[in-house]
Amino acid sequence: MVLWRAWQVLWLWLPGIALRPLDCEGEEEGVRWEVLRSDLSHALSEVLHNGALSRDLHASKDSKGRDPAVSYGDVQLQRHLERFQKLVLVLPERSQCALGRHCLRVLVSVLYSGLGWDLWFQRYEDDLWGLVHGTNWTEALAAGWPIFEVLALVADLYGGEQLPADCRPIESELGRLAALVGAKDATDEITSVAGSLLRQPCPLARAAAFAALAAVGRNERNQPLPPAPGVDVGLLAQTQAAARLAAGRRGAGPKAIFAPPMPSLLLHLDDAQKRLHRAWMKRGRVDIIYCGPLAIEEELQDLCSGIQGLCKLHFHQSDWQSPSPCFAYYRSAGFAIAAAASGASAASWSTLLVSPGTWTWEEYLSQDLRRLLQERNRFAREIAVAGLPTLNRSRIFNWPLRRVRHRYWKLAYEEYATGHETSPFLPLAQFWAVGDTTSGTRVYGTRSFLRLLARLSRRETDYVSALPGMEDAGRAAIEATLATEDEGAANWLVMLDLLGKELGLQAYTYLNGASLEDSYQSAARLSPRLSRTFHIESAQFLPQRQGPPQEHCLFPTSSLASAFTHTHGVVVSWCTRRELRQMFLDVGGWWLNMDPLRHIIVPVSASVLNLYRSGETELFPWDADIDANFIAAHPVVIGSLLEEHEEELKQLGYTYILRGDRVVFRTLADTARMDIWLSGPQEVRAYDIRARLCGVRVNFFRDQLAGSVWYYRPGEKIYGNTRGKLLHCQWKGHNACLPDCLRNGLGVGQDGCEFPDRFVHLYT
Repeated sequence: MVLWRAWQVLWLWLPGIALRPLDCEGEEEGVRWEVLRSDLSHALSEVLHNGALSRDLHASKDSKGRDPAVSYGDVQLQRHLERFQKLVLVLPERSQCALGRHCLRVLVSVLYSGLGWDLWFQRYEDDLWGLVHGTNWTEALAAGWPIFEVLALVADLYGGEQLPADCRPIESELGRLAALVGAKDATDEITSVAGSLLRQPCPLARAAAFAALAAVGRNERNQPLPPAPGVDVGLLAQTQAAARLAAGRRGAGPKAIFAPPMPSLLLHLDDAQKRLHRAWMKRGRVDIIYCGPLAIEEELQDLCSGIQGLCKLHFHQSDWQSPSPCFAYYRSAGFAIAAAASGASAASWSTLLVSPGTWTWEEYLSQDLRRLLQERNRFAREIAVAGLPTLNRSRIFNWPLRRVRHRYWKLAYEEYATGHETSPFLPLAQFWAVGDTTSGTRVYGTRSFLRLLARLSRRETDYVSALPGMEDAGRAAIEATLATEDEGAANWLVMLDLLGKELGLQAYTYLNGASLEDSYQSAARLSPRLSRTFHIESAQFLPQRQGPPQEHCLFPTSSLASAFTHTHGVVVSWCTRRELRQMFLDVGGWWLNMDPLRHIIVPVSASVLNLYRSGETELFPWDADIDANFIAAHPVVIGSLLEEHEEELKQLGYTYILRGDRVVFRTLADTARMDIWLSGPQEVRAYDIRARLCGVRVNFFRDQLAGSVWYYRPGEKIYGNTRGKLLHCQWKGHNACLPDCLRNGLGVGQDGCEFPDRFVHLYT
């Protein structure tokens, strides 16, 4: 026993040195590890428990080529197993997620290799060593990896291994222990047999005893386990320590853990982990938040009565359209939940937002919401936010999924080409649709919800303070400014959509049921608060066929907008580019219409590069100015000409500043400027190359184009006027970031220093 305690201490101490940390987040070589983990768990559950693979998926067909014995789910499972085979071939030898690689290789090998036991073990012994010796079982089970199911599948398909010689005298006790763990109301007998096995010198017997105690919800002191998210971590660690000792013997290696009844006990332990985790999630807390016109406090309290664990209702009755107190109420209730979760684990908490646009309450809505809470809880690791299809007050079915595009000072809610994305998770692909949005009534995992609130707080400081007039404002001044603005409740849901998009949280919509609500996008408004917090100047909440975008400008002058671009390496403000484009269209049209045959416009300087960059209707996105020559075939007295047409220009919305032969045209509010040189007489027919700039006819001559190309080098994209900075973003994460032409001095990357599509332009 003294020797065993020494080994136990050693094996519990070694993981801190020898075990590789569980690094199974993110993507590697095209493999998303959290997706692989979920799909492995589902596939193994089907193989071990539902017997899907026991049916021959390639059986002979009937006269019409069908096999009635094969369900659609079986075919899907087979397709994913084939995908596992392909993934094995592309994973690197040294993967960041060694656990995922070991599990995948072992699963595929036992299903498809066709090797005998000894030859299979010889080939895949390193992967088994990785699962038994190189992985911390406590971390693996807490993260949801099906490590015990993989080992049980090996034992199931290969028939297991003989007990070591020092364990054979107690073979009957081990068999009795395995039978008891699978029986009901046998806890006392299990603890008695386990206590006897713990006194044996056989390490496998002790591993079995620890596993059995953990499987029946005991801790290492043989006491009932208090509410916890899984089996007792102390017993689990001791189970692994004993199993590693048994599997570390020379010659046998990891084979020892496949001796009966160890595989079945580990499978019971895995089942207990899942059962206790589900029970712990149910004992968590649900917060229900509603602000709107319906008197449904009693109905929401009744919804609470059907929820296990603590349930708290946050209720306020008020008109939800702007201006109203509902935005502030939803926000304050969210931060109240965050305060309650401070210092506590919110992993088992859920937050249900009931849409302010809910127009009635029916009993079946309560049923659908209970089911939604249950199903999201079931897939809590995979689903951060979940909603339902919707019915509006005319009982018209509305599909709530939209793709959110928040880039380049613009926001657009776009319809998916074919309705939705498909979940990458195998068990979710058939009954859940995925997108950037879902219904206004939605369930968040509270931990994810709190991440959104924390990000919102940072945005309200960092983004608002970066705008003109707020540079030196402190947090108190910013909050005071934001608090003075009335906000509709629909904008709270829009903000959550945007924050979720930034964090990469996909919204799931459960296909069974419906929420009785009007669309929150139809009530959303591009308010000053929304615009400042998310740096949005143009917002299209509804499809373009239903109306033009809403606008709110953030930069009072073009010089401020240009300075922001130079400082942060972002696309020029949408409003500034729109004003500049319209100015060129108006003033340029004024000049050409004055004498169509004898007046031309010749772009100069960097404006020439629009021929290569932005087509006929747009400016390139990091330019806040247009330089051009207004040329006439007759003599031009600039001062007299401008004085003569001053009133006409003002009616168009523009004024000017005369600086020699250069005229600075600007809007009356000075939101945009452009530099124009007026001259004449000149031979306008020499400018025989025609093009269009921002919808206006312009002219060039061949040598001018050649000179501009040589001087401005349009292939090397720069900004900052004569300072000539290569395009790159200096505000990481900003929605208007320029492409990176620097790559920390490494040169142009795979994106070619180009925007992914034309969404960057004013109108797409």
